[in-house]
Amino acid sequence: MVDVGLISTFVERWHRETNSFHLPFGEMTITLDDVATLLHISPHGKFFDAHVNMNTNNAARATHEYLGATWEESLAEINFNKFGNTIFADKTHTRVEAKYISLFIDLDRCRYYSWAAAALVFLYDNMGDGVVHDTRQLGGYKILLQCWIYEHFPRICKRRDRGAVPAHLPRACRWIAKHVVESGLVTYRQRLDALLLEDVVFTPYDDDRANHPFEDISMFSGYLRCGGVSVPYLPERCLRQFGRIQCIPPDVPPRPPSVDWVWQTTMQSSVSVFRRLYHVASFPGEVTEDYYPWYISSSDHPSSAAHVGTSSAAHAGPSSSDRDCRTIELVRRAINLVEPFSEIHEILSELSLMYDV
Repeated sequence: MVDVGLISTFVERWHRETNSFHLPFGEMTITLDDVATLLHISPHGKFFDAHVNMNTNNAARATHEYLGATWEESLAEINFNKFGNTIFADKTHTRVEAKYISLFIDLDRCRYYSWAAAALVFLYDNMGDGVVHDTRQLGGYKILLQCWIYEHFPRICKRRDRGAVPAHLPRACRWIAKHVVESGLVTYRQRLDALLLEDVVFTPYDDDRANHPFEDISMFSGYLRCGGVSVPYLPERCLRQFGRIQCIPPDVPPRPPSVDWVWQTTMQSSVSVFRRLYHVASFPGEVTEDYYPWYISSSDHPSSAAHVGTSSAAHAGPSSSDRDCRTIELVRRAINLVEPFSEIHEILSELSLMYDV
């Protein structure tokens, strides 16, 4: 079950220039490691091409030739495609463009494609379209996005946890949507704006690395491609998801003439540079002292970094003033989460007056 309100709330925070979510405490994104772990598909391999000029006749011919359908069945399948809920699902969420049939002509070649990169490019591109005001539907694998939210933001919504899944299954099988929240979009907006740094799990898979090892290729920085679409992939903007100290990231690099050549020839050196430049954090969510001032000034999100202090303050024990600030913040969050005019709402409102919230 797709929680439309939850998905929409995060898509609103998506920035297609950086392919990251702009949240109150900094940027986060869906990484190659997230895709590889949640879907159990490989990030290694080549980018692939799909035929662009695929009209109805060409699509029916491909379906007839490669899937063994009759011509009549092929035309019916093109008109009423039921490929289902996949990484290439279009905005109907039940169909896939016929051009992707060509990828499965030779099944032996499938293992050589970077399916994680393809899923990420397709989702990035569709979320970029989703931030346009007149867009009403989101394409791409929404279940991937929803499970990513479940992993990194366990307090923002209710979901059922099946517990550990067998090693051969995708980690996404662990999660079941519990129920859709009424007035979901408004509620989730309030919850997301009220999130504190300690509400976020930056590295949720640490306890499952025996089954899903970390993919070093996730630290590659550059561009990913799927068919005719290429997108920037910038892990340096989300270093805390790699257990690193978040610093001010460099500007988005220009797209190179050959995205494939950079991917295939500079991958190892890019990972080495990443390891050398970005230091391992001493505690979750650590940032440099200049990161939050930079983020506040560069992000257009009104509550950016409103709930977090400097890295040194986050690492130190809470002072009396820190506890008061924390109490004020918890009261604000609680008031937003309970029904107006209820007894709990009245109690919290009275408590808020004591702290001049």
